[in-house]
Amino acid sequence: MDRYGIYERLSRMTDASTSIQRQDETCRAEVIRRNGRVIGDAYVDEGVSGAKPPLERPAMKALLENLASIDIVMVWKIDRIARSFVGFADIIKELDKGGVALVSATEPIDMTGPQGRAMAQMIAIFAELEREMIKARVQDSMRKAKEDKRFHGGRVPYGLTPAPHPTGKGRILVRDQYAVGVLREVLLWILEGATLTDCARKLNERGEATSRQRGAVTKKDKAQDAQWRTRALRWILESPTMLGYRPVPGGGVEVDDDGLPVIAWPPVFSRDEMDALQSTMDGLQQAPRKAPAASHWLSGAARCFPCAGNLKQRTSPDGVKAFTCGGSSETGRHRPGVYINRAKLVDWVREEFPRIYGVLPEVKRVWHPGSDATRDLAQVNRTIRALRDDRDAGLYESDEDETEFRDRMARLLARRKALQAVPVEEPHWEKQETGRTLAEVWTELSDEGRGKLLIEYDIHVWVRPSKGGAEPLSERVSFGPADPEQDALEDVAHQESL
Repeated sequence: MDRYGIYERLSRMTDASTSIQRQDETCRAEVIRRNGRVIGDAYVDEGVSGAKPPLERPAMKALLENLASIDIVMVWKIDRIARSFVGFADIIKELDKGGVALVSATEPIDMTGPQGRAMAQMIAIFAELEREMIKARVQDSMRKAKEDKRFHGGRVPYGLTPAPHPTGKGRILVRDQYAVGVLREVLLWILEGATLTDCARKLNERGEATSRQRGAVTKKDKAQDAQWRTRALRWILESPTMLGYRPVPGGGVEVDDDGLPVIAWPPVFSRDEMDALQSTMDGLQQAPRKAPAASHWLSGAARCFPCAGNLKQRTSPDGVKAFTCGGSSETGRHRPGVYINRAKLVDWVREEFPRIYGVLPEVKRVWHPGSDATRDLAQVNRTIRALRDDRDAGLYESDEDETEFRDRMARLLARRKALQAVPVEEPHWEKQETGRTLAEVWTELSDEGRGKLLIEYDIHVWVRPSKGGAEPLSERVSFGPADPEQDALEDVAHQESL
């Protein structure tokens, strides 16, 4: 007596004509007619589409794991197994490995005999043809996407973001201006002596989204919890996308017909900046990773007026939290020291900032990479010389070779002329108003966001020592720039330039 395993699948619960109950009754009746016996319960994939590959369905996986206990798999119809030659052939292959046949309860398909096995072989042939056709379609699609510069999925490199393709079909990658601002900050930190460990810690402390999180945000997916790591940060900074190049599989970057790198996006760093960054990263001794210390949202913004140092948090024995400073070995000791109740300072900042600065417009910094074709021009000149050397060496022999030489030389000379006309413009930041006021922004932000806003706008909270008595807080605390003297000099320079 043959042992049967029954497989059932239903994609829509409301389809009564192929209900699980109907499939089960029909299959069990056919097993009885064949003088067989059903082993265990039926393997049921309920609510599973026929388009889903059979080997990825839970019940089908369980069935294939228990082939040793059955001789024949019974299905209501073959389309319960798969709706493509490829999927069906994959299941037949797995059943053959276990010496198990396949039978349909309602169709003249019985692979227990020679005719059924012959049909299985034909199905395998058609499945291979289908695989080749699918492969050809995928390759053609990828080739077309490459020609159109379309983004066809995968991790979005930091510094780029998907955008609709100009044709309206698919997407392309464009510069993520917010991420460019972050990268420019990291460049300055490193050139000023910070290690990659320092930079990663700073980014984590202010809650900056990582490459993985930013990619998830741009795709409107839930961002994953992640931390900036030294190795990942270095990989981003060394990526050829920082120079505007598009990496290609196997290494290297995309080049044009003349062998010159293609500028796919505006560069984040100039060549000189990239060289300085690489040299500095190679020369710095990375410090061991330290867990970031807990900080208050005013930390870094609250400053000591006598020494200009950052105020430090302190909790008294009776639990009162305060900001204090008595100087340090770097700034020099000073008396009297600065002491201010933290809660009172927080209330003052929350109330006074929108009153003092609320009417000002919100401004976002936009990075302009500038233009300097000096290096590109040098590379084109080297390519022109190499092409001429090849011709002088006799590498261009036929008329066809000569035509190719002239075409390439004409393109290179045209490119050289265009590069010679490019004006040199230093990379710089520009400020653009968003149409909102700082009062509107302040109202929407959390305290942590308000602390970041103070730092971003170079607004610090300066605290003077107390003179004693019932001195109003407004006489001790004021807003101001991080470096008042430098700020005044910049104002003078700006007025003189007008």
